[in-house]
Amino acid sequence: MQPQGAPEDREPTLIRRSPFTREEKLCPKCLGPVRTTNGDLLGFVPMAYTCPKCGYYGSVYVTREDKPKED
Repeated sequence: MQPQGAPEDREPTLIRRSPFTREEKLCPKCLGPVRTTNGDLLGFVPMAYTCPKCGYYGSVYVTREDKPKED
């Protein structure tokens, strides 16, 4: 077991969320907003997203995590 260091030294945590939640979905390459490309096929195929900024196409996106400010 390795000792845990500062939060920025740890590996990022992956969280799986429903694609139907209202949250800002960002491109994993350029962090620009992504758009859903197969909205008419809901339930039959995994959600796919495209980034108009860099051309990314895939089923993975990232979100911002709002951290509470410490005093």
